[in-house]
Amino acid sequence: MKAKYALIALLAISFFGCDDNTAGLGLGMFPGSDRDINGKLTTFYVKTESVHAGKIYAMSNIGYVGKFTDETFGTYEAGFLAELNCPKGMTFPNAFSGNTESGTGQMMTSFDNVEDGVGKTYTIIKDGTTPIGNCQINIYLWYDSYFGDSLTACRLSMYELDQTLGDQYWYEDPYAYYTNIDPTKYYDKTTSLLGSKSYTAVDLSISDSIRNLSTYTPYIKITLDQAKTQDLGLQLLKDGRSQDLYSKFKGIFPGLYVKSDYGDGTILYINAVQMDVAFLEHARDSITGGLLHTSTGKDSVVYNGRSFTSTREVVQANRLENDSIAIQECIDKSEWTYLKSPAGIFTQVTLPVSEIADKLQGDTLNAVKLGIPIYNQTSDKKFGMSVPRSVLLIRKKYKDTFFKDNKLSDGITSVLFDYSSYTSSFTEYTYNNITQLINDCLADGEREAAEKELLKGPITLKITDSKGQIVDKEVYDITEWEKYSDWNKVVLIPVLVTKDSSSNSSSQVISIQHDLKPSYARLKGGPKMTQEEINGELQYNQDGTPKMVLKNPLKLEVVSTNFGPRAK
Repeated sequence: MKAKYALIALLAISFFGCDDNTAGLGLGMFPGSDRDINGKLTTFYVKTESVHAGKIYAMSNIGYVGKFTDETFGTYEAGFLAELNCPKGMTFPNAFSGNTESGTGQMMTSFDNVEDGVGKTYTIIKDGTTPIGNCQINIYLWYDSYFGDSLTACRLSMYELDQTLGDQYWYEDPYAYYTNIDPTKYYDKTTSLLGSKSYTAVDLSISDSIRNLSTYTPYIKITLDQAKTQDLGLQLLKDGRSQDLYSKFKGIFPGLYVKSDYGDGTILYINAVQMDVAFLEHARDSITGGLLHTSTGKDSVVYNGRSFTSTREVVQANRLENDSIAIQECIDKSEWTYLKSPAGIFTQVTLPVSEIADKLQGDTLNAVKLGIPIYNQTSDKKFGMSVPRSVLLIRKKYKDTFFKDNKLSDGITSVLFDYSSYTSSFTEYTYNNITQLINDCLADGEREAAEKELLKGPITLKITDSKGQIVDKEVYDITEWEKYSDWNKVVLIPVLVTKDSSSNSSSQVISIQHDLKPSYARLKGGPKMTQEEINGELQYNQDGTPKMVLKNPLKLEVVSTNFGPRAK
Protein backbone atom coordinates (compact mmCIF):
# COMPACT_ATOMS: atom_id res chain seq x y z
CA MET A 1 0.00 0.00 0.00
CA LYS A 2 2.75 2.44 0.92
CA ALA A 3 4.62 1.72 -2.31
CA LYS A 4 1.47 2.36 -4.34
CA TYR A 5 0.90 5.79 -2.82
CA ALA A 6 4.55 6.70 -3.14
CA LEU A 7 4.64 5.68 -6.80
CA ILE A 8 1.64 7.71 -7.92
CA ALA A 9 2.86 10.72 -5.96
CA LEU A 10 6.37 10.42 -7.41
CA LEU A 11 5.11 10.15 -10.96
CA ALA A 12 2.94 13.20 -10.45
CA ILE A 13 5.74 15.43 -9.16
CA SER A 14 6.96 16.24 -12.64
CA PHE A 15 3.53 17.65 -13.48
CA PHE A 16 3.32 20.07 -10.51
CA GLY A 17 3.81 22.99 -12.86
CA CYS A 18 1.02 22.01 -15.25
CA ASP A 19 -1.73 24.47 -16.02
CA ASP A 20 -5.36 23.83 -17.00
CA ASN A 21 -4.41 22.38 -20.39
CA THR A 22 -2.24 19.43 -19.37
CA ALA A 23 -4.36 16.52 -20.57
CA GLY A 24 -2.02 15.61 -23.40
CA LEU A 25 1.17 17.20 -22.18
CA GLY A 26 4.30 15.57 -23.62
CA LEU A 27 2.59 12.76 -25.54
CA GLY A 28 4.28 13.75 -28.79
CA MET A 29 7.75 13.54 -27.32
CA PHE A 30 7.98 9.77 -27.29
CA PRO A 31 8.59 7.72 -30.48
CA GLY A 32 5.95 5.09 -31.03
CA SER A 33 8.59 2.34 -31.07
CA ASP A 34 9.72 3.27 -27.55
CA ARG A 35 6.50 3.18 -25.57
CA ASP A 36 2.84 2.36 -25.70
CA ILE A 37 1.37 5.53 -24.29
CA ASN A 38 -2.26 5.24 -23.13
CA GLY A 39 -4.15 8.35 -22.14
CA LYS A 40 -7.52 7.87 -20.49
CA LEU A 41 -10.32 9.73 -18.75
CA THR A 42 -11.63 8.23 -15.51
CA THR A 43 -14.62 9.57 -13.61
CA PHE A 44 -14.94 9.39 -9.84
CA TYR A 45 -17.87 10.45 -7.69
CA VAL A 46 -17.39 12.79 -4.76
CA LYS A 47 -19.40 13.37 -1.61
CA THR A 48 -20.29 16.90 -0.51
CA GLU A 49 -22.03 18.22 2.57
CA SER A 50 -22.92 21.51 4.20
CA VAL A 51 -20.84 22.26 7.29
CA HIS A 52 -20.77 25.02 9.89
CA ALA A 53 -18.35 27.80 9.03
CA GLY A 54 -17.84 28.33 12.75
CA LYS A 55 -15.67 31.21 13.87
CA ILE A 56 -13.66 32.71 11.04
CA TYR A 57 -10.72 35.09 10.99
CA ALA A 58 -12.35 38.50 10.58
CA MET A 59 -9.61 41.09 10.50
CA SER A 60 -10.69 43.49 7.79
CA ASN A 61 -10.46 47.10 6.72
CA ILE A 62 -14.27 47.15 6.48
CA GLY A 63 -16.58 47.25 9.48
CA TYR A 64 -20.07 45.77 9.24
CA VAL A 65 -22.99 47.01 11.30
CA GLY A 66 -26.72 46.32 11.16
CA LYS A 67 -29.28 43.55 11.21
CA PHE A 68 -31.01 41.63 8.43
CA THR A 69 -33.55 38.80 8.58
CA ASP A 70 -33.75 36.40 5.63
CA GLU A 71 -36.56 33.89 5.01
CA THR A 72 -34.11 31.00 4.67
CA PHE A 73 -31.16 31.81 6.92
CA GLY A 74 -32.85 33.74 9.70
CA THR A 75 -31.41 36.84 11.36
CA TYR A 76 -27.85 38.00 10.74
CA GLU A 77 -26.44 40.74 12.97
CA ALA A 78 -23.14 42.59 12.67
CA GLY A 79 -21.07 45.01 14.73
CA PHE A 80 -17.39 45.85 14.90
CA LEU A 81 -14.55 46.98 17.16
CA ALA A 82 -11.90 49.36 15.88
CA GLU A 83 -8.80 51.13 17.07
CA LEU A 84 -7.82 54.53 15.70
CA ASN A 85 -4.40 55.57 14.51
CA CYS A 86 -2.46 58.56 15.85
CA PRO A 87 0.17 59.73 13.33
CA LYS A 88 3.68 60.09 14.64
CA GLY A 89 4.60 63.67 15.47
CA MET A 90 1.01 64.88 15.88
CA THR A 91 0.62 67.64 18.49
CA PHE A 92 -2.04 70.08 19.66
CA PRO A 93 -1.27 73.83 19.80
CA ASN A 94 -0.62 75.49 23.14
CA ALA A 95 -3.27 77.57 24.87
CA PHE A 96 -3.08 81.32 24.29
CA SER A 97 -1.35 83.26 27.03
CA GLY A 98 -0.87 87.04 26.97
CA ASN A 99 -2.91 90.12 26.12
CA THR A 100 -4.35 91.80 23.06
CA GLU A 101 -1.00 93.37 22.18
CA SER A 102 1.28 90.30 22.50
CA GLY A 103 1.21 86.70 23.63
CA THR A 104 2.17 83.05 23.06
CA GLY A 105 0.12 80.02 22.03
CA GLN A 106 -3.02 80.12 19.96
CA MET A 107 -5.82 77.86 21.31
CA MET A 108 -8.71 79.79 22.85
CA THR A 109 -9.50 79.31 26.53
CA SER A 110 -12.48 81.68 26.59
CA PHE A 111 -15.28 82.66 24.24
CA ASP A 112 -16.12 85.92 26.08
CA ASN A 113 -15.06 88.14 23.19
CA VAL A 114 -16.18 86.27 20.07
CA GLU A 115 -19.15 86.77 17.76
CA ASP A 116 -22.43 85.37 19.05
CA GLY A 117 -22.79 81.64 18.39
CA VAL A 118 -19.17 81.07 17.32
CA GLY A 119 -18.23 78.91 20.33
CA LYS A 120 -21.69 77.54 20.96
CA THR A 121 -20.87 73.89 20.04
CA TYR A 122 -17.38 73.90 21.56
CA THR A 123 -16.47 72.95 25.13
CA ILE A 124 -13.93 74.88 27.20
CA ILE A 125 -11.55 72.20 28.55
CA LYS A 126 -10.47 72.70 32.14
CA ASP A 127 -7.70 71.11 34.14
CA GLY A 128 -9.30 71.41 37.56
CA THR A 129 -10.52 75.03 37.45
CA THR A 130 -7.92 76.23 34.95
CA PRO A 131 -9.02 76.52 31.30
CA ILE A 132 -6.38 74.94 29.01
CA GLY A 133 -8.18 75.00 25.64
CA ASN A 134 -11.35 74.02 23.84
CA CYS A 135 -12.63 71.35 21.48
CA GLN A 136 -15.56 69.64 19.82
CA ILE A 137 -15.27 65.88 19.15
CA ASN A 138 -17.12 64.19 16.28
CA ILE A 139 -16.79 60.57 15.18
CA TYR A 140 -17.70 59.73 11.58
CA LEU A 141 -18.57 56.33 10.12
CA TRP A 142 -18.00 56.57 6.35
CA TYR A 143 -19.53 53.99 4.03
CA ASP A 144 -19.66 53.52 0.27
CA SER A 145 -22.25 50.75 0.11
CA TYR A 146 -24.76 48.71 2.07
CA PHE A 147 -26.96 45.62 1.83
CA GLY A 148 -30.74 45.63 2.18
CA ASP A 149 -33.36 48.37 2.37
CA SER A 150 -32.13 51.92 1.83
CA LEU A 151 -34.95 53.42 3.91
CA THR A 152 -35.27 51.07 6.88
CA ALA A 153 -35.18 53.09 10.12
CA CYS A 154 -32.18 51.93 12.15
CA ARG A 155 -30.19 53.02 15.16
CA LEU A 156 -26.66 52.25 16.25
CA SER A 157 -24.76 52.90 19.46
CA MET A 158 -21.07 53.60 19.87
CA TYR A 159 -19.06 52.73 22.97
CA GLU A 160 -15.52 53.57 24.04
CA LEU A 161 -13.32 50.55 24.77
CA ASP A 162 -11.71 50.41 28.20
CA GLN A 163 -8.66 48.48 26.97
CA THR A 164 -6.86 47.98 23.67
CA LEU A 165 -7.78 44.97 21.60
CA GLY A 166 -4.34 43.44 22.13
CA ASP A 167 -4.72 43.33 25.93
CA GLN A 168 -7.01 40.31 26.06
CA TYR A 169 -5.59 36.78 25.97
CA TRP A 170 -1.97 37.90 26.12
CA TYR A 171 -0.89 34.24 25.97
CA GLU A 172 -2.48 33.86 22.50
CA ASP A 173 -1.94 35.74 19.26
CA PRO A 174 -3.50 39.15 20.10
CA TYR A 175 -4.29 39.81 16.45
CA ALA A 176 -6.13 36.56 15.79
CA TYR A 177 -9.59 38.05 16.01
CA TYR A 178 -12.49 35.93 14.91
CA THR A 179 -16.17 36.54 14.29
CA ASN A 180 -17.12 35.21 17.72
CA ILE A 181 -15.11 37.91 19.53
CA ASP A 182 -16.91 38.97 22.72
CA PRO A 183 -17.15 42.80 22.82
CA THR A 184 -18.30 42.80 26.47
CA LYS A 185 -14.71 41.95 27.48
CA TYR A 186 -13.55 45.27 26.07
CA TYR A 187 -16.16 47.81 27.21
CA ASP A 188 -18.60 48.61 30.02
CA LYS A 189 -22.08 49.16 28.64
CA THR A 190 -23.17 51.21 31.67
CA THR A 191 -20.39 53.81 31.55
CA SER A 192 -18.77 53.94 28.11
CA LEU A 193 -21.56 55.06 25.75
CA LEU A 194 -20.23 57.73 23.39
CA GLY A 195 -23.55 58.28 21.67
CA SER A 196 -26.40 56.79 19.62
CA LYS A 197 -27.71 57.76 16.22
CA SER A 198 -30.80 56.95 14.17
CA TYR A 199 -30.25 56.66 10.43
CA THR A 200 -31.30 55.25 7.09
CA ALA A 201 -28.77 53.94 4.58
CA VAL A 202 -29.81 56.69 2.15
CA ASP A 203 -30.12 60.04 3.91
CA LEU A 204 -33.07 61.81 2.26
CA SER A 205 -32.37 64.98 4.24
CA ILE A 206 -29.47 65.57 1.85
CA SER A 207 -30.52 66.85 -1.56
CA ASP A 208 -30.28 64.66 -4.65
CA SER A 209 -27.83 67.08 -6.22
CA ILE A 210 -25.40 66.57 -3.32
CA ARG A 211 -25.89 62.82 -3.05
CA ASN A 212 -25.28 62.37 -6.77
CA LEU A 213 -21.90 64.10 -6.69
CA SER A 214 -18.96 61.78 -7.36
CA THR A 215 -17.20 63.27 -4.34
CA TYR A 216 -20.05 62.57 -1.92
CA THR A 217 -19.60 59.76 0.61
CA PRO A 218 -22.45 59.01 3.03
CA TYR A 219 -21.66 58.91 6.74
CA ILE A 220 -23.10 58.64 10.23
CA LYS A 221 -21.91 61.25 12.70
CA ILE A 222 -21.74 60.91 16.49
CA THR A 223 -21.03 64.13 18.43
CA LEU A 224 -19.76 63.60 21.97
CA ASP A 225 -21.66 65.41 24.71
CA GLN A 226 -20.03 68.03 26.92
CA ALA A 227 -19.06 65.62 29.71
CA LYS A 228 -17.40 63.12 27.33
CA THR A 229 -15.71 65.95 25.46
CA GLN A 230 -14.29 67.34 28.72
CA ASP A 231 -12.91 63.92 29.80
CA LEU A 232 -11.37 62.94 26.47
CA GLY A 233 -10.36 66.47 25.49
CA LEU A 234 -8.46 66.99 28.77
CA GLN A 235 -6.30 63.90 28.18
CA LEU A 236 -5.67 64.75 24.52
CA LEU A 237 -4.66 68.34 25.22
CA LYS A 238 -2.46 67.54 28.22
CA ASP A 239 -0.55 64.77 26.43
CA GLY A 240 -0.91 66.21 22.95
CA ARG A 241 1.20 69.29 23.55
CA SER A 242 4.36 67.20 23.50
CA GLN A 243 5.87 64.92 20.87
CA ASP A 244 4.87 61.65 22.56
CA LEU A 245 1.10 61.64 21.92
CA TYR A 246 1.66 58.81 19.42
CA SER A 247 2.96 56.49 22.15
CA LYS A 248 0.26 57.50 24.64
CA PHE A 249 -2.79 57.62 22.36
CA LYS A 250 -4.02 54.04 22.82
CA GLY A 251 -3.93 54.55 26.56
CA ILE A 252 -6.04 57.68 26.15
CA PHE A 253 -8.49 56.25 23.61
CA PRO A 254 -8.19 52.42 23.25
CA GLY A 255 -10.83 52.22 20.53
CA LEU A 256 -14.56 51.95 19.99
CA TYR A 257 -17.32 49.38 19.52
CA VAL A 258 -20.23 50.00 17.14
CA LYS A 259 -23.36 47.88 17.46
CA SER A 260 -26.85 47.83 16.01
CA ASP A 261 -29.59 48.25 18.59
CA TYR A 262 -32.65 49.01 16.48
CA GLY A 263 -33.93 48.21 12.99
CA ASP A 264 -33.94 45.13 10.78
CA GLY A 265 -33.24 45.26 7.07
CA THR A 266 -29.92 47.02 6.46
CA ILE A 267 -26.21 46.18 6.81
CA LEU A 268 -23.77 49.08 6.36
CA TYR A 269 -20.25 48.49 5.04
CA ILE A 270 -18.12 51.00 6.98
CA ASN A 271 -14.85 51.61 5.13
CA ALA A 272 -13.44 54.26 7.48
CA VAL A 273 -13.86 55.48 11.05
CA GLN A 274 -12.62 58.99 11.77
CA MET A 275 -12.52 60.96 15.02
CA ASP A 276 -12.18 64.69 14.44
CA VAL A 277 -11.08 66.86 17.37
CA ALA A 278 -11.94 70.40 16.25
CA PHE A 279 -10.89 73.52 18.16
CA LEU A 280 -10.87 77.30 17.85
CA GLU A 281 -7.72 79.41 17.78
CA HIS A 282 -7.05 83.13 18.05
CA ALA A 283 -6.00 84.83 14.83
CA ARG A 284 -2.72 86.56 15.77
CA ASP A 285 -0.46 89.10 14.22
CA SER A 286 2.53 87.26 12.75
CA ILE A 287 4.98 89.96 13.93
CA THR A 288 3.77 91.17 17.33
CA GLY A 289 1.83 88.08 18.43
CA GLY A 290 -1.08 90.32 19.31
CA LEU A 291 -4.69 89.35 18.75
CA LEU A 292 -6.47 90.28 15.54
CA HIS A 293 -10.05 91.52 15.71
CA THR A 294 -13.11 91.78 13.54
CA SER A 295 -14.58 95.11 12.43
CA THR A 296 -16.87 94.97 15.45
CA GLY A 297 -13.98 94.56 17.86
CA LYS A 298 -14.47 90.86 18.54
CA ASP A 299 -11.59 88.37 18.55
CA SER A 300 -10.90 86.91 15.12
CA VAL A 301 -11.24 83.12 15.11
CA VAL A 302 -9.37 80.37 13.23
CA TYR A 303 -10.98 76.94 12.90
CA ASN A 304 -8.54 74.03 13.22
CA GLY A 305 -8.49 70.37 14.18
CA ARG A 306 -6.78 66.98 14.34
CA SER A 307 -8.03 63.65 12.93
CA PHE A 308 -7.56 60.07 14.11
CA THR A 309 -8.64 57.37 11.67
CA SER A 310 -8.91 53.60 11.35
CA THR A 311 -6.08 52.36 9.13
CA ARG A 312 -4.44 49.07 8.25
CA GLU A 313 -1.82 49.75 10.94
CA VAL A 314 -4.37 49.28 13.73
CA VAL A 315 -6.86 46.56 14.62
CA GLN A 316 -10.43 46.30 13.35
CA ALA A 317 -12.42 43.19 14.30
CA ASN A 318 -15.95 42.24 13.23
CA ARG A 319 -18.50 40.55 15.47
CA LEU A 320 -20.95 38.52 13.32
CA GLU A 321 -23.90 36.46 14.53
CA ASN A 322 -26.12 34.13 12.49
CA ASP A 323 -29.39 32.47 13.46
CA SER A 324 -28.10 29.11 14.73
CA ILE A 325 -31.47 27.35 14.36
CA ALA A 326 -32.04 28.47 10.77
CA ILE A 327 -28.42 27.69 9.81
CA GLN A 328 -28.74 24.20 11.29
CA GLU A 329 -31.94 23.55 9.31
CA CYS A 330 -30.09 24.45 6.10
CA ILE A 331 -27.14 22.22 7.00
CA ASP A 332 -29.49 19.29 7.67
CA LYS A 333 -30.90 19.42 4.13
CA SER A 334 -29.75 16.52 1.94
CA GLU A 335 -31.05 17.67 -1.48
CA TRP A 336 -28.17 20.09 -2.00
CA THR A 337 -25.41 21.93 -0.14
CA TYR A 338 -25.06 25.61 0.74
CA LEU A 339 -22.53 28.38 0.66
CA LYS A 340 -23.62 31.15 3.00
CA SER A 341 -21.53 34.15 3.99
CA PRO A 342 -20.52 35.64 6.26
CA ALA A 343 -19.48 33.01 8.80
CA GLY A 344 -22.47 30.81 7.98
CA ILE A 345 -22.10 27.65 5.89
CA PHE A 346 -19.28 26.15 3.84
CA THR A 347 -19.52 23.18 1.50
CA GLN A 348 -17.14 20.34 2.34
CA VAL A 349 -15.94 17.99 -0.40
CA THR A 350 -14.52 14.54 0.33
CA LEU A 351 -12.03 13.79 -2.44
CA PRO A 352 -11.70 10.12 -3.52
CA VAL A 353 -7.92 10.19 -3.07
CA SER A 354 -7.59 6.52 -2.11
CA GLU A 355 -9.85 5.43 -4.98
CA ILE A 356 -7.69 7.38 -7.41
CA ALA A 357 -4.56 5.72 -6.00
CA ASP A 358 -6.15 2.25 -6.21
CA LYS A 359 -7.63 2.54 -9.68
CA LEU A 360 -4.83 4.50 -11.35
CA GLN A 361 -1.85 2.77 -9.74
CA GLY A 362 1.20 3.36 -11.92
CA ASP A 363 -0.48 6.14 -13.93
CA THR A 364 0.65 9.74 -14.14
CA LEU A 365 -2.07 12.28 -13.28
CA ASN A 366 -2.23 14.93 -16.00
CA ALA A 367 -5.40 16.85 -15.11
CA VAL A 368 -8.11 16.60 -12.47
CA LYS A 369 -11.27 18.64 -12.98
CA LEU A 370 -14.01 19.35 -10.44
CA GLY A 371 -17.19 21.20 -11.40
CA ILE A 372 -19.84 22.11 -8.82
CA PRO A 373 -23.11 23.25 -10.46
CA ILE A 374 -25.07 26.12 -8.92
CA TYR A 375 -28.85 25.92 -8.68
CA ASN A 376 -30.82 28.95 -9.86
CA GLN A 377 -31.60 31.39 -7.08
CA THR A 378 -35.21 31.72 -5.99
CA SER A 379 -36.82 35.10 -6.67
CA ASP A 380 -39.08 35.20 -3.60
CA LYS A 381 -36.76 37.45 -1.60
CA LYS A 382 -37.29 41.20 -1.62
CA PHE A 383 -33.59 41.80 -1.09
CA GLY A 384 -31.97 38.72 -2.60
CA MET A 385 -28.40 37.86 -1.71
CA SER A 386 -26.10 37.46 -4.67
CA VAL A 387 -24.14 34.31 -5.53
CA PRO A 388 -20.55 34.38 -4.18
CA ARG A 389 -18.39 35.23 -7.18
CA SER A 390 -14.98 34.30 -5.80
CA VAL A 391 -14.71 30.96 -4.03
CA LEU A 392 -11.60 29.32 -2.62
CA LEU A 393 -11.22 25.53 -2.68
CA ILE A 394 -8.76 24.68 0.09
CA ARG A 395 -7.61 21.64 2.01
CA LYS A 396 -9.56 21.70 5.25
CA LYS A 397 -6.48 21.32 7.44
CA TYR A 398 -5.15 24.67 6.14
CA LYS A 399 -8.31 26.79 6.10
CA ASP A 400 -7.61 28.66 9.36
CA THR A 401 -3.91 29.44 8.93
CA PHE A 402 -4.47 30.52 5.30
CA PHE A 403 -6.44 33.61 6.31
CA LYS A 404 -4.61 34.28 9.56
CA ASP A 405 -1.26 34.33 7.73
CA ASN A 406 -2.66 36.38 4.81
CA LYS A 407 -1.66 33.79 2.21
CA LEU A 408 -2.46 33.62 -1.50
CA SER A 409 -3.74 30.63 -3.45
CA ASP A 410 -0.83 28.47 -4.61
CA GLY A 411 -2.66 25.85 -6.71
CA ILE A 412 -1.31 23.13 -4.41
CA THR A 413 -3.12 23.39 -1.08
CA SER A 414 -5.73 25.83 -2.42
CA VAL A 415 -7.28 26.75 -5.77
CA LEU A 416 -9.19 29.97 -6.47
CA PHE A 417 -12.33 30.34 -8.58
CA ASP A 418 -12.23 34.00 -9.57
CA TYR A 419 -15.28 35.69 -11.10
CA SER A 420 -13.13 38.06 -13.16
CA SER A 421 -12.38 35.16 -15.51
CA TYR A 422 -16.03 35.19 -16.52
CA THR A 423 -17.44 38.09 -18.51
CA SER A 424 -21.02 36.84 -18.13
CA SER A 425 -22.92 34.93 -15.48
CA PHE A 426 -21.68 31.46 -14.53
CA THR A 427 -23.63 28.34 -13.61
CA GLU A 428 -20.99 26.35 -11.74
CA TYR A 429 -17.78 26.70 -9.79
CA THR A 430 -15.24 25.08 -12.08
CA TYR A 431 -11.80 24.03 -10.90
CA ASN A 432 -10.18 22.93 -14.13
CA ASN A 433 -7.05 21.38 -12.72
CA ILE A 434 -6.67 20.39 -9.07
CA THR A 435 -3.97 17.82 -9.90
CA GLN A 436 -1.46 19.41 -7.58
CA LEU A 437 -3.97 19.41 -4.72
CA ILE A 438 -4.57 15.67 -5.19
CA ASN A 439 -0.82 15.15 -5.37
CA ASP A 440 -0.37 17.11 -2.13
CA CYS A 441 -2.77 14.72 -0.37
CA LEU A 442 -0.89 11.72 -1.74
CA ALA A 443 2.57 13.04 -0.94
CA ASP A 444 2.14 14.52 2.54
CA GLY A 445 2.57 11.16 4.29
CA GLU A 446 -0.34 11.73 6.68
CA ARG A 447 -2.22 8.60 5.64
CA GLU A 448 0.87 6.40 5.92
CA ALA A 449 1.58 7.81 9.38
CA ALA A 450 -2.00 7.02 10.42
CA GLU A 451 -1.63 3.42 9.21
CA LYS A 452 1.45 2.95 11.39
CA GLU A 453 -0.27 4.53 14.39
CA LEU A 454 -3.34 2.33 13.97
CA LEU A 455 -1.16 -0.77 14.32
CA LYS A 456 -0.64 0.31 17.94
CA GLY A 457 -4.32 0.90 18.62
CA PRO A 458 -7.18 3.34 17.95
CA ILE A 459 -6.55 7.02 17.11
CA THR A 460 -8.58 9.85 18.66
CA LEU A 461 -9.43 12.63 16.21
CA LYS A 462 -10.85 16.09 16.91
CA ILE A 463 -13.81 16.47 14.56
CA THR A 464 -16.61 18.98 14.04
CA ASP A 465 -19.97 17.22 14.30
CA SER A 466 -23.13 18.06 12.36
CA LYS A 467 -24.08 20.62 15.02
CA GLY A 468 -20.79 22.49 14.67
CA GLN A 469 -19.38 21.25 17.98
CA ILE A 470 -15.77 20.05 18.37
CA VAL A 471 -15.86 16.45 19.68
CA ASP A 472 -13.49 13.50 20.07
CA LYS A 473 -13.88 10.57 17.68
CA GLU A 474 -12.05 7.27 18.11
CA VAL A 475 -11.21 5.45 14.88
CA TYR A 476 -10.01 1.85 14.65
CA ASP A 477 -9.01 1.32 11.03
CA ILE A 478 -7.79 3.33 8.05
CA THR A 479 -11.23 3.42 6.42
CA GLU A 480 -12.70 5.10 9.49
CA TRP A 481 -9.71 7.40 9.68
CA GLU A 482 -10.24 8.56 6.08
CA LYS A 483 -13.93 9.12 6.77
CA TYR A 484 -13.39 11.41 9.77
CA SER A 485 -9.95 12.97 9.24
CA ASP A 486 -9.25 16.16 7.30
CA TRP A 487 -6.69 14.45 5.05
CA ASN A 488 -8.96 14.04 2.01
CA LYS A 489 -11.32 16.94 2.77
CA VAL A 490 -11.48 20.31 1.04
CA VAL A 491 -13.89 23.15 1.70
CA LEU A 492 -15.43 25.81 -0.50
CA ILE A 493 -15.18 29.27 1.09
CA PRO A 494 -16.58 32.56 -0.31
CA VAL A 495 -13.74 35.08 -0.42
CA LEU A 496 -13.04 38.71 -1.18
CA VAL A 497 -10.23 39.04 -3.74
CA THR A 498 -8.13 42.21 -3.99
CA LYS A 499 -5.94 42.83 -7.03
CA ASP A 500 -3.23 45.37 -7.71
CA SER A 501 -4.17 48.61 -9.43
CA SER A 502 -1.96 48.14 -12.48
CA SER A 503 -3.55 49.12 -15.76
CA ASN A 504 -2.51 46.02 -17.66
CA SER A 505 -4.89 43.15 -18.22
CA SER A 506 -2.93 40.66 -16.10
CA SER A 507 -3.41 42.31 -12.70
CA GLN A 508 -2.19 40.16 -9.82
CA VAL A 509 -4.09 38.98 -6.76
CA ILE A 510 -2.58 40.65 -3.69
CA SER A 511 -5.05 39.64 -0.98
CA ILE A 512 -7.64 36.95 -0.26
CA GLN A 513 -9.91 37.46 2.75
CA HIS A 514 -13.14 35.93 3.98
CA ASP A 515 -16.09 37.54 2.24
CA LEU A 516 -18.05 39.18 5.05
CA LYS A 517 -20.88 40.46 2.86
CA PRO A 518 -24.23 38.60 2.80
CA SER A 519 -24.34 36.12 -0.09
CA TYR A 520 -25.39 32.53 -0.70
CA ALA A 521 -25.60 29.72 -3.25
CA ARG A 522 -27.30 26.33 -3.42
CA LEU A 523 -24.98 23.75 -4.93
CA LYS A 524 -25.59 20.38 -6.53
CA GLY A 525 -24.44 17.49 -4.36
CA GLY A 526 -25.14 16.26 -0.88
CA PRO A 527 -24.20 13.62 1.68
CA LYS A 528 -24.63 9.88 1.29
CA MET A 529 -28.13 8.55 2.01
CA THR A 530 -29.75 5.12 2.18
CA GLN A 531 -31.53 3.93 -0.95
CA GLU A 532 -34.75 3.94 1.09
CA GLU A 533 -34.38 7.65 1.84
CA ILE A 534 -34.08 8.33 -1.87
CA ASN A 535 -36.79 6.17 -3.46
CA GLY A 536 -38.17 3.88 -0.78
CA GLU A 537 -36.14 0.84 -1.85
CA LEU A 538 -33.98 -0.41 1.02
CA GLN A 539 -30.84 -2.25 -0.09
CA TYR A 540 -28.17 -3.90 2.05
CA ASN A 541 -24.45 -4.51 1.83
CA GLN A 542 -23.03 -8.02 2.28
CA ASP A 543 -22.42 -7.31 5.95
CA GLY A 544 -26.09 -6.45 6.48
CA THR A 545 -25.68 -2.69 6.79
CA PRO A 546 -27.93 -0.38 4.72
CA LYS A 547 -26.39 0.52 1.39
CA MET A 548 -25.42 4.19 1.19
CA VAL A 549 -25.47 6.01 -2.13
CA LEU A 550 -25.09 9.58 -3.36
CA LYS A 551 -28.37 11.17 -4.38
CA ASN A 552 -26.84 14.02 -6.39
CA PRO A 553 -23.27 12.86 -7.08
CA LEU A 554 -20.64 15.25 -8.37
CA LYS A 555 -18.07 14.09 -10.89
CA LEU A 556 -14.32 14.32 -10.54
CA GLU A 557 -12.78 13.85 -13.98
CA VAL A 558 -9.21 12.56 -14.04
CA VAL A 559 -7.03 12.50 -17.14
CA SER A 560 -4.07 10.14 -16.66
CA THR A 561 -1.34 8.57 -18.76
CA ASN A 562 -0.01 5.02 -18.63
CA PHE A 563 3.27 4.53 -20.51
CA GLY A 564 2.94 0.77 -20.61
CA PRO A 565 5.86 -1.69 -20.93
CA ARG A 566 9.05 -0.62 -22.76
CA ALA A 567 9.22 -1.93 -26.32
CA LYS A 568 11.88 -4.54 -27.08
